[in-house]
Amino acid sequence: MPENVKKGTILNFIAYGLSGLFLFIFNIIAARNLGPEKFGIISVLWSAIIVVSRFFTTGIKDGATRFISIYEATNNTKSITRVFRQNTKFTVFVTILFVLISIVFFRFITTNLYSNYSSLYIIFLVASALYFFVFFLRGTLQGLRELKHSALSIVIEYSVMLLSILLLFTIFSKDVRLAGLSILLAPVASLIFITIIMQKHRKRFSQESSLLPSTKTLLLFIIPTSFINFSSGFITALGPLFIKFLGDFRLAGIFAASLVIFKGARTILTSLFISIFPHLARQEVLKNYDTFNRMIKNGVIFVVLVFMALIVISVTIGQSIVEIIYGTEFAIGKIHLLLMSFFTGFFLLSELFNRVLLAKSMIKELSTSWLIALAVLIVLLLLPLSPLFRVEFALLGTGITAFAVMILFLTFKKPRDER
Repeated sequence: MPENVKKGTILNFIAYGLSGLFLFIFNIIAARNLGPEKFGIISVLWSAIIVVSRFFTTGIKDGATRFISIYEATNNTKSITRVFRQNTKFTVFVTILFVLISIVFFRFITTNLYSNYSSLYIIFLVASALYFFVFFLRGTLQGLRELKHSALSIVIEYSVMLLSILLLFTIFSKDVRLAGLSILLAPVASLIFITIIMQKHRKRFSQESSLLPSTKTLLLFIIPTSFINFSSGFITALGPLFIKFLGDFRLAGIFAASLVIFKGARTILTSLFISIFPHLARQEVLKNYDTFNRMIKNGVIFVVLVFMALIVISVTIGQSIVEIIYGTEFAIGKIHLLLMSFFTGFFLLSELFNRVLLAKSMIKELSTSWLIALAVLIVLLLLPLSPLFRVEFALLGTGITAFAVMILFLTFKKPRDER
């Protein structure tokens, strides 16, 4: 049965809270057993998988969520089927494209990202491809407002990752390749679960497909949305990769370990963003603007409170938390934790307003916001600073710019039907 926004948020809050906890414990186990350098390799592997899979499929996922939720509101099962079938084709296409690109750049990827571990390259390739389908099918469930099953698939994903590293490190050895295998098993388990659940919802699809929405309509949403969501939600995941290229694996491991504290807040808030998007899209198409605006207001209050908590933690107990959890070899300065809290907070605000503008179909405005923000990112990465400061200031400038430009667009450029 479809869940409303409050119940959906609670379900996703629990799911992302648990998944964040599982990932947190996974990182502790990996960091303490592998050390900063090899933990840096595993952090780069995880970052690369998440960045690539989100970049290629986040538009498809949100396209499925948005269009299916719209047609589900009007009980148009033929158009729901059309959206599902077309997005399946898009997912297959980007998977093939990704595999071909990865094969061409095999030597570069293996040497520069995975310290010449060919097995980690294979894990990267297979796990990324599996996540393409996990994210697309999860978006379909969210469009159908089956947030319980979507949330459960996330819990399964991260619980399998954690249990795998515990078992593999206990039975065999503390090897970076076994940590990578644990990451691979996560999307395998999640995809199996989602596939079983999708079979139970076949009755909500029609045997026949409509001609609407057109392929052009879907692509005009999916392509820019991939860029937009990658920019808003996953530029921070590039942090360890930036640090690796500007510094080394050890520094990337220290950065990734410290960032985990703030990723926890982001993971939990994702429950709000996932729950609110299909409902915002639904209220927009039904022209319930009072409800729409009330949902935005509540979302902003929630995010700002979390933002303030992150700042307090960074300047008080942040250093102690990092050293207690990971050990003194992962110690980092308080100023770095403060900068991490700031860029995390502004990216959280940007991600919330991403959902708002997407629900209003303000795709051009969102694309412009992130193009300007990425230009700022590139400029700030050229600053003559240490690798950590350079990446932290670049991410902070990017988050502030994107958020400010989106607010300007929302303030001065209203959609036509609200003028």
